[in-house]
Amino acid sequence: MAEINNTRERLLKAAAATIDKGGEGAVRIRDLTKSCDITAPSIYHFFGSREGLIDAAQAFRFSRGQRQLSDAFASAIHTCKSKTQFVELAHRFLETMFAPDRRVIRNSRLNVLGNAINRPALSKELGIAQDVSNKVVGESLGYAQTKGWVRDDFNTEMFAAWLNGMVNSRRLIEMNGTHPLGDEWDVIAKRSICMTIGIPEPARKKSKPTKKRQ
Repeated sequence: MAEINNTRERLLKAAAATIDKGGEGAVRIRDLTKSCDITAPSIYHFFGSREGLIDAAQAFRFSRGQRQLSDAFASAIHTCKSKTQFVELAHRFLETMFAPDRRVIRNSRLNVLGNAINRPALSKELGIAQDVSNKVVGESLGYAQTKGWVRDDFNTEMFAAWLNGMVNSRRLIEMNGTHPLGDEWDVIAKRSICMTIGIPEPARKKSKPTKKRQ
């Protein structure tokens, strides 16, 4: 079973990397079988068709960065011994989520969402991937609720879904490069998140000189 999952994962990563570089049109069965050292029937076994592979790879592109962050948060939260430690952890992850170096990830996610508009199969794949991520974060925050570290009057799974929308929306001020008021957007976003779950917002950073867009 582990070997089967590993083969499927290698195919997804290879197809996703190909889409990253050349778009969906660059995905060729022959190239993938060679790079992954498998036979073509394996692709059809796992994904049914080239189109099925592409949809699955797009869902992988959509969730890969989010999945890493969600899993890391889920693991870290269980090391917290107090609300103070939880708040410190939450602040660190907020800083990471909106970091400039994750702009590429946000761009990739919106690219996949755009491709899914008129493709029901891809939309379904994205829905499944997003539900998995929502459950991971939701269960983690549910644990924080049982500890009394966050408010208990909201659904944690739906909070995770809303949070992902918040993170994705930062791309709207990044369309033309680094926005000179990006730090102000971050303050508003972090404040909204912290108010919703009932923890103090992060200390505001010292103002920096306004920069021209890059």
